[in-house]
Amino acid sequence: MAKQVKIDAVLELKTRLEKRSNFILASYSGLTVEDMSNLRAKLRAENSEMKVVKNNLFLRALKESDRHKDSGIDFGEAYKGPMAAIFAEETLPAVAKICKEFAKDKTSLEVKLGYLDGQVLDKKNVEAIAGLPSKPELLAKILGSMNTPASSIASGMNQIMASLARAIQKVGEKNG
Repeated sequence: MAKQVKIDAVLELKTRLEKRSNFILASYSGLTVEDMSNLRAKLRAENSEMKVVKNNLFLRALKESDRHKDSGIDFGEAYKGPMAAIFAEETLPAVAKICKEFAKDKTSLEVKLGYLDGQVLDKKNVEAIAGLPSKPELLAKILGSMNTPASSIASGMNQIMASLARAIQKVGEKNG
């Protein structure tokens, strides 16, 4: 690779890392073009993207990125061969779930590590967060639980008002 091409590739990766700071690194050796296209389509549905990366250039982009330079990510022996970076923002649990489900059918996809909100995650932790609900799902659950007491109060008030109305109606019928 020519030097300027490498510089441009690092700059592009650095830009992606700044835009979507959370990511998963996975080995994809053995996946067909159709498999990769299917995986990319599923990832796009979660507002994430997958990019095949050169390990050294990705590591350089990490070291130059303001958000990642102190993360301590190191590519050891486990990170040999073709790698793909799957970039996500707040939907990393959903993206991890997609990767986990996809890897059940296509064992050629192997998650190596992840990065979530300043923490480096090993393969086991990435699989663990795949079971977590996404941020929008958590917000919906929290708002739903906050709404439950208000609904109970409103229901109780309606019952009191209905009982009062029935009592007034009976008194009116009795005296009327």
